[in-house]
Amino acid sequence: MARKLKIYKQSTSGTNYTQVPTIILKGQWLKEAGFNFGEYVEVICEGENITLTKTEAPVIKEELSLEDKINNLNEDQKLKLSKLIDKL
Repeated sequence: MARKLKIYKQSTSGTNYTQVPTIILKGQWLKEAGFNFGEYVEVICEGENITLTKTEAPVIKEELSLEDKINNLNEDQKLKLSKLIDKL
């Protein structure tokens, strides 16, 4: 199934309002093609081709606490950190 869509211009948010190309994908045809609410897609740009592929939700890495980060350092790194802190 092929669709022809117009590329619009739209301002980015923020202070500079830069114009960027925008493609709007919406319609029952997406559902008919197997793309449903809440699902995720991977976007691959290769030259003049854009491919959308259904994918899993992105994995959000849990941020380690400062204590955990320090505990994960090797002895040499801990020594360097200690010397750095002493200089402060």
